[in-house]
Amino acid sequence: MRFFLFFPVFLFALQLNIDYGNAKKPYEVLTIYNKFPFECSLKEKTFICVFDKTPKTPVFKEESRFFQVIPKFSKKFTITIKIKSDNFKIFAFEDNLYKKPLITPFRLKKAKKWVIVANEQYLENTNKGLDFYYKHAVYPYIGAIDENLRPIRGENAMDIAKYFEILKAYKKGRDVLDEIDQFVKEYPNSIFLSDVLYLKLKILDRENQSEDVVQLGKEWIKKFAYSPKLPEVLLLIGENYSKMGLISDASYFFNRIITEYPNTKYAYKAMIYLADQLYTMGDEKKAFKLYEKALYSTKDMNVASLAALRLAQRYMDKGQVKKAIEYYEKIYKANKEFLLKDKRKAYELAKRLASEKVYNLAINIGEDLLKRLKKLDDLYEPLLYNLALWSYEAGDYQKSLKFINKYLKEFPYGDYSDNIKALRDKVLFEVPEQNLTKKFQYIDKVLNEYKNTDIAKKALVEKIKTLYKLKKYDEILKLQKEIKNIPKKLFPQKDTFIKKVASEYAKELLEKGNCQKAIELIKKYKLNLKEDEKVYSCAMKVKDCKLASAICNKYLDNPSDEVFVKWMKRKIEALWCMRDYKNVVTAVDDLCQIERNCHKYLMYKFFALWNLGKYKQALKTAQKLEKYQTIQNADAYIKIVNWAMQNKDYLLAATYAKKIIDLQNRFNAYPYSPFVDFVFAKYTKNKNEAIKVLEKLIPKVKGEDLARAYFMLANLTGKKDYLQKCLNVKDSKLWKGLCKDALNLF
Repeated sequence: MRFFLFFPVFLFALQLNIDYGNAKKPYEVLTIYNKFPFECSLKEKTFICVFDKTPKTPVFKEESRFFQVIPKFSKKFTITIKIKSDNFKIFAFEDNLYKKPLITPFRLKKAKKWVIVANEQYLENTNKGLDFYYKHAVYPYIGAIDENLRPIRGENAMDIAKYFEILKAYKKGRDVLDEIDQFVKEYPNSIFLSDVLYLKLKILDRENQSEDVVQLGKEWIKKFAYSPKLPEVLLLIGENYSKMGLISDASYFFNRIITEYPNTKYAYKAMIYLADQLYTMGDEKKAFKLYEKALYSTKDMNVASLAALRLAQRYMDKGQVKKAIEYYEKIYKANKEFLLKDKRKAYELAKRLASEKVYNLAINIGEDLLKRLKKLDDLYEPLLYNLALWSYEAGDYQKSLKFINKYLKEFPYGDYSDNIKALRDKVLFEVPEQNLTKKFQYIDKVLNEYKNTDIAKKALVEKIKTLYKLKKYDEILKLQKEIKNIPKKLFPQKDTFIKKVASEYAKELLEKGNCQKAIELIKKYKLNLKEDEKVYSCAMKVKDCKLASAICNKYLDNPSDEVFVKWMKRKIEALWCMRDYKNVVTAVDDLCQIERNCHKYLMYKFFALWNLGKYKQALKTAQKLEKYQTIQNADAYIKIVNWAMQNKDYLLAATYAKKIIDLQNRFNAYPYSPFVDFVFAKYTKNKNEAIKVLEKLIPKVKGEDLARAYFMLANLTGKKDYLQKCLNVKDSKLWKGLCKDALNLF
């Protein structure tokens, strides 16, 4: 009996395959193929192949029973194959035989394809056959062959067709156990035997025949020890041992997978199943660590989803609902199909979430599940009813009514029809569209038929109350004139009600950030809301500075320094918004007596004084700013520089220009260069410092500014080299010309 497994080490131009077989004794066939010929050589039991080009895809080490493959990148890409057997043969091939009609015998040094066959005993060819050493002889061609080197036709191909027939039926969910057993009897040597028996294992597992899974699984791993499906079969055995309550046996297989197949999806699945056992045995700490390791280590979406699901279930069991919901939501967003795969479990999960009042997620899962169900499915009717109920509980009355109508249309005499009708009676009142079309239609009819009567006025009161319950504050305020005409005996508190509606509406607008309308309501109805923070913020947004300032006044007499400081800062900003510079100065002085970090508000004071034309007082404030070394100070200092230049106080201009230069260098930001650099260099009495400033400026400027810097350095240093550099500056006319004139004078 022979069987083959295929391992591609890397693809595209270069391919390396290891085929495993068993014909009484195990053997392996290693094939290397490249698009272009490559050279290989043998030294003892080490086979080395050299390639002119590096493959496009990553190449990894690979080890099998008879071969160890080691890729190496140096000047050229090489693959070293260590042969772990004394019995092997090496073959070299050119192109496909049938593409080249004539044979020309020669020994190949380079070839596109090399093959090594190795096993435990000497590969003696008992059938000598013919050697094709005839020049110009036609290549022999027999067509496609199977793994036994026999032509695939007639009875030899029957197992192939049968296997794929079984596989197709299995995928469609048909019971194929009898067909599998018949296949095993008829084709005991088929290369698909391992695959067919693997399908049987999956079916037995699905049917919860754990003892049969374990027994067949053990036979399978002995017989097909080199199959790539080995970790999956080990996992099936471990799972079924766990189902049987044989915890130690299950743990052995889970640990074996984790050890022998690390960093694979099977290892992470094994971690999850091992964690399940630990959790049921009371070792929650270790279980949670394994769940989390699987979740954050695996790259397989379904395995990660399984780990997250387990964590969600465990947290739900522990009563940590919020934590559990986080995991359920992650799974739903990333891999909702995983949750919906088992329809029954998905329905039970939705019910559990709804019982914990997590209605949004329950409804989302329920809606997705409903799309996957047919009307005759057992889950369809109860799910449809529950979706209506959950939507109502969540406050989404419109969606609830949609499911109610759908249920009554599809199940007019269903198991839940009485309950759904009772629910509809509640929803009709609470769904805005339904109230407007049903209850409001009735009210409007009464209003038209009984105009100017107490009946009509009572109907109007009912309409207003209904609108209030629906929080339709805007519509109520539009009916203000009609409300005023309602007698007090029918609506005794109508005036306070209007103000209450205006207050509720203003709060809603503030919450939604609709500042303009909120401020209009507050001023129109002279509302005194408790939401002063939001009112202040909105007033500032819409530039209603007076209202913002008035709100601050409520808190400026508060004995708490913390409250005073908080609202005085806001007061200063409101005063600045009002351009009330005089009061800004006074307010800042009051604030800075208590508040230590007063820089921002000293800036307000400086600019307020400056706008008032009180330059000397502003200069004193600027001196206070110096203890706060921030780049914002430069905005104040530049005012002083410009003012000093206008008043020909060049020493003051140079002093503050240098302060700006120092701040700019400290914070690596240069908003006022090169202006301040030139002012300082021109008017300072410190010649050496002026030279340093200009030299630091050179790399930061170009054009006229660069030429000017060189010109000033030439004047300060008396060095002709600076003038020469000035002449080499591009995009300069004025200062370049001055440099040229100055050069002529040297």
